[in-house]
Amino acid sequence: MEEEKDRLQMEAEQTIAEAKLSASQGKMLTVDQMIELQEELANVNSQLSHLALHVQCLEAEREKLEENVECLRSAHRTEAEAHKMRNLLTFRQFKDYYEEAKTANDHKYRELLNSCVQDCVFLSSKNSELEEEVLTLKKKMKS
Repeated sequence: MEEEKDRLQMEAEQTIAEAKLSASQGKMLTVDQMIELQEELANVNSQLSHLALHVQCLEAEREKLEENVECLRSAHRTEAEAHKMRNLLTFRQFKDYYEEAKTANDHKYRELLNSCVQDCVFLSSKNSELEEEVLTLKKKMKS
């Protein structure tokens, strides 16, 4: 765009310089040549105005796109933060569940161990009683 603007301005300046050179050399421009120069200058000015408007439109579009990108970036940050929070919540829930299961299993196996120890004590006691009874019966049988 900038190149096109520079080219048009250069053409206009060249045309004006040629007209001034002709005038300085004593050459007079005809009415048709003057009209042609004025039309050419008007055309160049029109093209410059058109380019300026086009540049303004492109700048406005760029600003809008930059705003859109910023909105998307903000939405992405928000979504990423929400995703992170969901992951942390899931992890905490799993950790809590694991701790509860661990505590329940620990309690269950402690009760089972206690019950086994009590059974062992009871069976040992019962075994001792039965052994005494067997000894007593053997003594009675021998006598």
